[in-house]
Amino acid sequence: MFLENRSDGQSIYARLALLIVGWATAGVLLYALSTALPVEVLVIIAIVAWAIVRLDTVSRKNKSLASLLCWITCLLTAVCAVVLRFTHWHDYILGRLIFVGVCLGAGLILLDRRADA
Repeated sequence: MFLENRSDGQSIYARLALLIVGWATAGVLLYALSTALPVEVLVIIAIVAWAIVRLDTVSRKNKSLASLLCWITCLLTAVCAVVLRFTHWHDYILGRLIFVGVCLGAGLILLDRRADA
């Protein structure tokens, strides 16, 4: 479950706080990077990240903190995609937020797989 004890002595709250700080920092850096990179590079990165997220959600279920944060991130990304689809409100901002959400989801999945290995 999410609240399982770890043998390394870290509490669940310390690990969650560290994971959220890293998640937020990576999100800000990815958003800043998305403003500097050309669209073609962003599309390639987004396709690879989307493939990682789709393959993982089909293949396995995990109950770690990273997988919980990944599901929350993917849910928020889906909300941004729906808003973009129906309103076209600030297309460039929502497009970048979707890019950041997909990349964060893929990063959390890779982090989760690394912890399992």
